[in-house]
Amino acid sequence: MPQVPSSGAPDSRIGCNSPESPPCSPWAQTDAWHLVLSDVHELPLPIPAVRGQLGAWKPTQGLVDQVRLQLPQLAPESAS
Repeated sequence: MPQVPSSGAPDSRIGCNSPESPPCSPWAQTDAWHLVLSDVHELPLPIPAVRGQLGAWKPTQGLVDQVRLQLPQLAPESAS
């Protein structure tokens, strides 16, 4: 079974539940890996992305730029 990286850093916003862990939510599929997200921000406007993408994927720079326009408080300080 592939290993899912998980940060042990206290400020990490992505956690991980292994198939051996208790379900992380009532909707969690059993015997599967789950990413548990915290500090999630809803976007005011939808951003078109890859339809039907079930696994993790890397967003294009254009998509990242559209998200940062809607969440300026999350932009890196060096970008100001």
